[in-house]
Amino acid sequence: MGEKIVKIYELVTDKAGLEARMELAKRSGVPRSKAAQVEDKDELLEKFIRLASEIIGQDVNDLL
Repeated sequence: MGEKIVKIYELVTDKAGLEARMELAKRSGVPRSKAAQVEDKDELLEKFIRLASEIIGQDVNDLL
């Protein structure tokens, strides 16, 4: 559960830092502390990928 979402959080943190990670949490509604507990459903993954791409300024699909 939540493995891909956790990976997206790690990617955003590595590429853009803590502030970007906090922005992802705020905009997604899923805090990092809960990311491993949510299901990696397609709709949620698409949302995280879109938000992460916007936040770091590049397509995260290329980085996953």
